[in-house]
Amino acid sequence: MATVNSQSGSQIEIEDQLYKFVDDEILGGTDKSADEVFSILGELVEQFGENNLALLEKRAEFQGKIDKYYREKRESGWIPRTENADQDALDLESFLLSIGYISPEKPLDFHMTTPSLDAEMDQNGPELVTPVTNASMVVGGANARWGSLYDAYFLSDIHPELDQDKDRPARLEMVVSSTNSYLDEYIVKWEGNRGFGDISSYYVESNTAGEWELRGITRDGQHISLIDTQRFIGFNLDNDGNLSDFLLEDNGLRLQILLYQGGKVNEENGQFKDLLVESALTNIIDFEDAVSVVDAEDLVNGLQNYLGVIRGSLQALGSRGNLKQINSDKTYTNKYGNKDSLKATCLMSVRNVSIHMYTDTVKINGNPIPERMLGLLLTTLIGSIHDNGSQGEQRDEKLGEGNMPARKPNSSKNYIYQVTPKLQTPQEVGEQIKIFEFLENKLSLPNGTILIGIMNEELGMTLQLPEALRIANGRVFFINTGFLDRTGSQIRVQMQAGPVNLRDNLTQATYNTSYELHNVDVGVQTGVHIQGKIGKGMQVRNRSMAEMMEKKIEHPRTGGNTAWVPAPFPSDLHSMHYHMVNVDEIQKTMEDAGPLNINRHSLLNFPLMDPSNIPTGNELDSLLMRYIHSMIAYAEPWVTRGIGCSGVLNFDQVEEMKDRATERIDSAILANWRLHNIITQNDIEKAIERVCKIVDDQNTGTDGYIPMSESNQEGKTLMQNPVVISVLEVINDALTSPSAYVEPGLFKNRKIVKLAN
Repeated sequence: MATVNSQSGSQIEIEDQLYKFVDDEILGGTDKSADEVFSILGELVEQFGENNLALLEKRAEFQGKIDKYYREKRESGWIPRTENADQDALDLESFLLSIGYISPEKPLDFHMTTPSLDAEMDQNGPELVTPVTNASMVVGGANARWGSLYDAYFLSDIHPELDQDKDRPARLEMVVSSTNSYLDEYIVKWEGNRGFGDISSYYVESNTAGEWELRGITRDGQHISLIDTQRFIGFNLDNDGNLSDFLLEDNGLRLQILLYQGGKVNEENGQFKDLLVESALTNIIDFEDAVSVVDAEDLVNGLQNYLGVIRGSLQALGSRGNLKQINSDKTYTNKYGNKDSLKATCLMSVRNVSIHMYTDTVKINGNPIPERMLGLLLTTLIGSIHDNGSQGEQRDEKLGEGNMPARKPNSSKNYIYQVTPKLQTPQEVGEQIKIFEFLENKLSLPNGTILIGIMNEELGMTLQLPEALRIANGRVFFINTGFLDRTGSQIRVQMQAGPVNLRDNLTQATYNTSYELHNVDVGVQTGVHIQGKIGKGMQVRNRSMAEMMEKKIEHPRTGGNTAWVPAPFPSDLHSMHYHMVNVDEIQKTMEDAGPLNINRHSLLNFPLMDPSNIPTGNELDSLLMRYIHSMIAYAEPWVTRGIGCSGVLNFDQVEEMKDRATERIDSAILANWRLHNIITQNDIEKAIERVCKIVDDQNTGTDGYIPMSESNQEGKTLMQNPVVISVLEVINDALTSPSAYVEPGLFKNRKIVKLAN
C-alpha cells in the first residue's frame, strides 16, 4: 500500500496498482503528483464523509418508519385492496409528509439555467450505456455515433421469414426496399414524385448562387433535384471527380450515403454501397450498473479504458481478432464549397457509483471511503487533463500501434458530464453539487465545469424531482427514467404493504405510467430539454429489434429526446424513430398544452396483487422459476467471471441484457412474496436447484463457465456455491436493507471467487 498524509494529519492508504496508475498514466507529463491528488481525496472525504454517512442513516431511518407504518396498519386489521388503492396512496403521502420523507410541493416557478452545452446534448437521438471494463465495447460504443443501417437491418430479426444465409439475395432486396421507402417518407423527397428506388446515379453541381446541389439520374434518364435542397449538407468526390458519397440532414441528424464508382448504385438491386446513419449521439461510460468492479485491479482496468477513450488512444481486439480503435472525424465539402467535418464519436458522459458504495481500494485512517468520491475525483481529473482531441499524430509506443485518430475533443466546451445514479432526495443532490464545487476549486477548473445527469430511478427522487432540479439548477444536463430500478425501489419502500403484482403486469401499473409521464412533465415545465435531455429507459431484449422498432418509438412520441439502447446496431435502428418523430414539435406541443401536474398519490399507488388472483400450483412454480432464472443467469457471470452486464438467455431462450437493475427488481419481488406467504424459502431453494441445471445447459461451451450443478463434486452443496449464495443474500437484503440494493451479496461473493483463484 502507498501511503500519503493529508494536511490534517490523516493517513491515506492507496493500493499500489491504483497509486502507480494515477502517477504514471493520468498525471504523466503534468506538473501534478499522485501525492497531491490523493491529498485532495483525503480532504474531500474529511469534508464530506460524515455527511455521506448521515444521508445513508437518514435513508435507513425513513425506511424503518415506513415499514413500521405498514406493519401497524396490518396489525390493526387493514388489508390493502385494489379498490382502495387511491385512498391508501393518499394516506401514505400524508404519512411521508408527517415524518419529513417528502416536503410540501411547491409551484414549478423556476426554469433551468443550464448554459449552452455541447451540440449533442441539444440534439434528439439514441444513447448508449457502455461497461467501462470491456475495452472492445468501449471502443465500439464510442464509434457508435455512426453505423450502417443496412447492416443493422439485415442482421436484425425484422422479417425473420427471410433467412440471412438461405435467403440472402431476397433479404438484401428487402433491406434496400425498406430503407429506400423510409428515406422517401421521412428524410427527403425528390421532384416528379420520384424516390430513391428510381435513381441509378448521383452527382453534384453548383447553382447560380455558387452553392452545390445534389442531383439524381433516374433509370429512364431524367435529371431530378431534391424538393427541399436544405436537406443536402455536403459531399465527397473520388479521385476521378465523381461523387463518392453525400450527406443529408433531417431533424438535426445526419445520414451519409456511400456510392459505387461513378456515383452509381448497384445496377442489380439498387442498393447504395452503404447507408450510414448518425445514431448514438451520446454514450454513458459506466462504472456502475454495467460492470463488476470489486477491487483495485478492476478499477484500474476501467480507469485505463476511460482514459483511453477520452484521449482517443484506446485500442482493443474485437471478437474476430480484429484491432478496433477510435474513429477519426468525418471530413467533407459542404454545400458552400468549404471543407468541414463531423464528429465520428459519441459525446461521452461518465457514470460513477452512488453514495451507498464504499471501497477499501483507498483507506483513510484504516477505514474504507465512499467509492463515489474516489470515482468523481479520478474521472474528472482524466477529463480535465486529457480531453484535448488528437491530430492523427504517431502514437506513443505505450499507447499502441499506428497513428492517433484526427478528432475533436469529447467536449468542445470542456464540460465533464457526470451521470449520478440512485440519489433519493434533493439534499443528496445538493451534497453532490457541493462536491462538484470542491473539486472544481481544488483542480483549478472554472465554476460549472462538472455537470449532473440525474437518474430518476428511486421513489424518493421521483416524489421530489422538482426540488432536486431546483437545487442543481445551472448544472443539469439530463434526467432519465429506469423502470427496473424504479420498481425495485417502490417495492422496497412499500414492502410491508402487501404482495406485489406479477412482474409482467408492472409496466402498465398506475405508479409506472404516472412516473414516466411525471418525468417528462417536470422536465418540460422546467426546461430541462432546452439545453439537455429528457431520457427514457433501456431496450432489455437486445436482439429483439422487430419488437424494439414497434415499441421504442413511444419514447420520442411521449416527449423523450433520448432513450437507451444496449448496443450499436439497435442504436442505428432506433435512430430511425427520431426522423419519424419530431421530438422538438412534441415537446413544444406539451409546453403549449400546459402542465400535466401528476399528483404524488398516483406515484405512490402500490401495484398490489389481486387477492382473488394469487398464483398457485404450476402457475406459481413457473413464475418463481422465471424470476430465479433471471437472477442466477445474471449473477453467474458477475460472480464467477467478473462480467457486470451481459446478454444472457432468459427462461424462454430469448437473449436479454442483464444488469444490477434486473437483479434488484427480481429480488424485491421474491422477498415481497416470501414476506407475504406467497412463497417460502424452501420454494426458492427448490427453484434454484432446477434453475441451475437450466443455466448450466444454456452455457454449454461458454468459455470460463463452471457448471453450478457440479458443486457437489467439490464437497459442497449447491447452496454453498458463491453464485447461489449471492442470489440468496440479495433476496434477503431486499427485505432488510434500506433500499434493496444488490451490491453487498454480489461484491462479497465476487471477491471470494477472485481470492480463491
